[in-house]
Amino acid sequence: MADLREQRVCINFCFKLGKTAAETHQMLKQAFGENNLGQTQTSNCYKRFKNGRTSTDDDRSGRPSKGKTPENVAKVRDLILQDRRLTIQDLCNALGLSYGTCQRISSEELNVRIAAKFVPQLLQNEQKQHRLEVCRELQQQLQEDPNFLSKVVTADEIPHQPYSPDLAPCDFFLFPEMKIKLKGRRFDTAEEIQVETQTVLKTLTKKDFQDAFEKWQKRWDRCMRSQRDYFEGDGAE
Repeated sequence: MADLREQRVCINFCFKLGKTAAETHQMLKQAFGENNLGQTQTSNCYKRFKNGRTSTDDDRSGRPSKGKTPENVAKVRDLILQDRRLTIQDLCNALGLSYGTCQRISSEELNVRIAAKFVPQLLQNEQKQHRLEVCRELQQQLQEDPNFLSKVVTADEIPHQPYSPDLAPCDFFLFPEMKIKLKGRRFDTAEEIQVETQTVLKTLTKKDFQDAFEKWQKRWDRCMRSQRDYFEGDGAE
C-alpha cells in the first residue's frame, strides 16, 4: 500500500478545503488507485482531524500493543496448554482481550497457529461413526444410480457431515478456489463483494466441478480407510 502518512496528509488537506469524508475517499481512489485507504479508514481519519487532530503521524507508530503484555501472553499460553482445541474467539471470551490481540499473541509470541473455527482432528466415536455412515450412503447411492453426482445441485441434496471440511466439496474445492481468485482485492461495499463473487463463480467450468466430484468420491474411500478420522492436505487425493 502507498505510504499511509502521505494519504493522511491528503485527508487533512481535503478536510481543510471543506471536502466531505466521502468526497475525500473518492479523491484518494483517483490518486492512489487500488492502494488507497478503505472508506472506513478514511472516514475515521477524517473524523480525527475534524475533532481537532493536527498530526498526520500514526498513533500506533513505535508503540507496543497494550494488549500484548507479558502477563497476557502467559495467560494465552496457559489456556492453550490446557485445551489445544480453543479457537481465537474462545481466547477472547475467556480473557476479555480483542480478537487481534489474541491472534497476534498466538502467532507472533507463541508461534502457534489457531483456527478461527475449530475442526476436531480427534473426532469422537459418534462423529466417526456418522462420517462412515454418510460415506457408505453416498457410495450406495452412486452404485444404484451412476448419474447420482450429476444430479447434485445444492448441498441440501446430500447427507450432512458436521466437522468434516475434508468431505465437503464447498470446503475443499469451491471456497479455496474463490479465495485464490479474490486474494489481494479490496472492496468498499457488500455489493461489490457480491458482484465479484458471482464473476468468479462464472469462471468455474464444468470440468472444474467434474474434477471436484471425482476427488469427492476418493475422499469417501479415504475416510473409510483412515478409520473414519479427519484428514487434510493433498494426501486426501
